[in-house]
Amino acid sequence: MRWAPVAVAICSTAPLAALAHEPTLWTAAARQAHPATGLADLAERTRGAVVHVRGELVEGDSDSDGDGDSGRTSIGTGFIINKDGYILTNEHVVRRVVDLRGRLFDGRELPACVAGADVATDIALLKVVSKRPLPVLALGDSTAVRVGEPVIAIGNPYGFDYSVTAGIVSAKDRVVDRSTLREAGSDDLYSFFIQTDASINLGNSGGPLIDPSGAVIGINAAFWAGHPLQPAQGIGFAIPINMAKALLPRMIETGVARRAYLGVDAQPIDPALEAALKLNSGRGALIASIEKGSPAEAAGLEPGDVVVNWNGADVATSEDFKIDAQLSTPGARLKIAVLRDGKRVTREIVPRAATVKDIAPPHPSSCSRAPEPLMANVDDFDVQPTPARAARVPAGRSVTVTRVTDHSAAAQAGLRVGDVVLRIGKTAVWTPADVAEALKQFKLGDPVPMLVRRSGFDFWMAFTRR
Repeated sequence: MRWAPVAVAICSTAPLAALAHEPTLWTAAARQAHPATGLADLAERTRGAVVHVRGELVEGDSDSDGDGDSGRTSIGTGFIINKDGYILTNEHVVRRVVDLRGRLFDGRELPACVAGADVATDIALLKVVSKRPLPVLALGDSTAVRVGEPVIAIGNPYGFDYSVTAGIVSAKDRVVDRSTLREAGSDDLYSFFIQTDASINLGNSGGPLIDPSGAVIGINAAFWAGHPLQPAQGIGFAIPINMAKALLPRMIETGVARRAYLGVDAQPIDPALEAALKLNSGRGALIASIEKGSPAEAAGLEPGDVVVNWNGADVATSEDFKIDAQLSTPGARLKIAVLRDGKRVTREIVPRAATVKDIAPPHPSSCSRAPEPLMANVDDFDVQPTPARAARVPAGRSVTVTRVTDHSAAAQAGLRVGDVVLRIGKTAVWTPADVAEALKQFKLGDPVPMLVRRSGFDFWMAFTRR
């Protein structure tokens, strides 16, 4: 088993208990019979809320796990879940990234910041500000998804923006061997996925996995590359959307997703234990130890108990129990059902907030950070007069680009050294002074249209004035 180079994030699709209240951060989509609409209608109805996410890696962090088309740029996908501009994506897409931006389906490019992020589940919540209304995608119920259901994935694989691929749900609760990961501390990362054969590639990370009703059931996160001599095909993974729904309220409130603490160790039930303990099945989580003074001890749990239900959700494995427990809300009163001596016993447990070992520094693109001042007197590129024959411009008046600032807005728009600038907005530019004067007509943050000639062909490009 082998991961693709950027597909190192591990997530979970274990069932989660229903949320106690209907949140306002996103729109929930009720489970419904799939409408008899074609894939083209589904794609047209949903792709407007998909976002191209892009940012520049902080110096010294070239080992970032984000998707990218260069060593210094992280590229991925996100989708809008709230009309106020909240976007869901993968944490590894924005990890150690600055100059974070989201390009919308209508072509607008907006500055973005990180409102919250969680490494363990590879989920990040971004925020953009738009003067115009934003389309949103409703969030479905990933626990109700059935194997074999059709789905589509929308993203930006290898820079091919808003690509739509189709497939089915291949499996649920798919366990991935954590030992295959190269990321430090992988034992703390969740390893359950929704598996799909909808094509997922570099750049798809953070995009939505959508059911036929138009609801998001997962966040595309990784694909299985297989062995170099036996490459895999059609094995993609998505974080279940219920995982995100469980964490979003905490992320929007504090920027992080604090975990809960029970003080219990649990293990899987193999056939030998099933027979020795006289159990009817191997489903559930077998409690091995209870910490003194822990919420588990206060709830009356004992070693040898088999946890079979967590707050209304069946517990199939010890991984289910671990995930449900850690992602529960600290302070909430939850019902837990266990098998003890062949009888089903119900207990109430109140998780505590887990102790934080190290306080992580604010994300470099955190919404809580004060924005850096924009340099109005520094342009993204330099120009100089161009000889008439070289430029092939009437009267020999034009300017040629001699420098483009690395990772600048102009560079991201595609401007290159040697390009000939013909117009900025509605103004023809014949000298470097014309360029400076034309740029002054645009305020900081405004999109700047520019007509460029390259290799004898004229075309327009646009970048944001910074």
